[in-house]
Amino acid sequence: MGFNKRFVKIENVIQSIENGYPLSRVFAADALIFTDDDSIKVLKLHEKGISDEEILNIIKDGKLNEFKPVTF
Repeated sequence: MGFNKRFVKIENVIQSIENGYPLSRVFAADALIFTDDDSIKVLKLHEKGISDEEILNIIKDGKLNEFKPVTF
């Protein structure tokens, strides 16, 4: 049985949405390794139920920085 990990960066998130690949599939892995803060913010928006298209608009409009950085 395998262990699925995925490296997530904002460029890949944008490309996935633009190509019609849903974020629910992007974030469906056993482990997610985030390479930037913006991709973590996208995950949090996705968890809140915001649609992929709305998230893409937020990214392209430069409004992603309006959301608080995630701290652990």
